[in-house]
Amino acid sequence: MAFFNYATMQMAAKVVYYGPGLCGKTTNLQYIYNKTSPKSRGEMVSLETESDRTLFFDLLPLEVGVIAGFKTRFQLYTVPGQVFYGETRRMVLKGVDGVVFVADSQRPMREANIESLKDLEKNLQDMGVNLADVPLVLQFNKRDLPSLLTVEELNRDLNWCDWSHFSASAVNGMGVFDTLKGISRLTLHALKGKLARPAETVAQPAAPPAPAAPLPSRPAETSPATAAPPPPPPPAPPPPSAVEVEFATLVTSASDKELARRAPKLKTVTTTSLRVASELDRIRESLLGPILSSSRPKVKDLTPQLDDLRRHSLQHAPAEPVLEVPPEVLQGLDSLGLRVMVMDAGGREAFAGDLAVRSEELQRTGDGWIVRIRLAPKQEAP
Repeated sequence: MAFFNYATMQMAAKVVYYGPGLCGKTTNLQYIYNKTSPKSRGEMVSLETESDRTLFFDLLPLEVGVIAGFKTRFQLYTVPGQVFYGETRRMVLKGVDGVVFVADSQRPMREANIESLKDLEKNLQDMGVNLADVPLVLQFNKRDLPSLLTVEELNRDLNWCDWSHFSASAVNGMGVFDTLKGISRLTLHALKGKLARPAETVAQPAAPPAPAAPLPSRPAETSPATAAPPPPPPPAPPPPSAVEVEFATLVTSASDKELARRAPKLKTVTTTSLRVASELDRIRESLLGPILSSSRPKVKDLTPQLDDLRRHSLQHAPAEPVLEVPPEVLQGLDSLGLRVMVMDAGGREAFAGDLAVRSEELQRTGDGWIVRIRLAPKQEAP
């Protein structure tokens, strides 16, 4: 879910790098961070919890110029690939605009790639989002290593929807910006529909819907003499309208391999696993401050105060009202006169009356005298 500010004509899109553990997601972002100009990027943020994992995800806003009249900004996220961080992956995917699925090309990682893509599909379904409806590109990473799956094998395993795919070696910088530009074009093309004015949408005639492609099925058993030639493959969908996306790169004497391996300076935020979602919102709010400050009020997180109040209310029962009087008055107490007031929900006096209580109606305890009053509906005179 991109953030739009029509007052300042700015928008921020969210792109998530997804994939199995140690597939190269963080290396992609490190290379992008170190290769881009400091004027076009923000600081990278690391979220740490009480577990032994020091980097759960990182955020990297990029200024990418003006798109359809809007000054556009990307926020790049990574998710933890380990299976026991499933809840964190779902939190990071919330409001995603585009996904880069990073696959490890090493042959022993074949099953891990497939399971991670299925996990992505399930997490999106739990949020009511269809995987086929999300802009997505595949990156076949680690193409510089031996014992690799071929591109054809990776496409057969992972490319369910004929997504664009890029060969890469993130540790050498190869294919990293090709992947980033690919997902940026798809994401911005999808967002352009949200930016279209109603008049523009009506003025353009709608194209007739394309016939749905038949699901692949096993061919029928036929004899060689009567076997029909296989049908031609369906035509590839037309590419989205070109959206030029450029990134301000940094001129440096360092090699691409050195840039990919150089760990950027991180802003570390320490939190608990239970508060990851609120920290995500808080960090994104702070990064989007220049964009959203004119249209969104400042929000203060009162969760710690509410937690303290909840704990206090459980440990301490509400106190009863106490009226302190001189001891000599209590010694000769025979009756008690009270003024009773009943307040309505608005805090206004709804009823008031005098009440006399005899001594036998009082209960004496070690802490003092107790009087109990029962409220009953007033009986109207016939």
